[in-house]
Parts: sequence; C-alpha cells; structure tokens
Amino acid sequence: MLPRAILLLLLAGCPRESTPTAPPQSCLDAQLASRGLNQFGDPPDTMYPGGTPLFDEKTGKRTEREAYVFAKHPEIARACGR
Repeated sequence: MLPRAILLLLLAGCPRESTPTAPPQSCLDAQLASRGLNQFGDPPDTMYPGGTPLFDEKTGKRTEREAYVFAKHPEIARACGR
C-alpha cells in the first residue's frame, strides 16, 4: 500500500479532463441564427447550384461569406458594426 502522501501527490499531479468549450459565435452567425436563416442568409431549406452561392460558375469568382451576407442583409451588417 502506498503511503498517503505519495497517493495524494499522484492524484494531484493527474490533470483533470475539462469539457471542451465551443468557440464563441460570431456576430454574423448569431444574427443569422436569431433570424432563422442559414449560413448564407437564406431560408434554411434553400438549395444552391454547385452547393454554395459563394462561387459563380460563370466567372469562376468566389465571394467571401461575410461580404455576401452583409450585401444581402444590410441590417445584419449594421448590427455587427459594419
């Protein structure tokens, strides 16, 4: 049997597992969620050709999600200080 002091040291030295915390939600994502919109500012059941509205297949250009949503919803841009 281990002496009490050694047992206490062993227990104290073992790191306890912490519950992982979710990263803080961005203002954009919080605003979209509060309005019941998907990540692109559309109704949740919206389907997109190519899977995303951020890529224009005609021009090959990609738009940043934040710029896309803020252009579509200026009230969200204002709420997020943009």
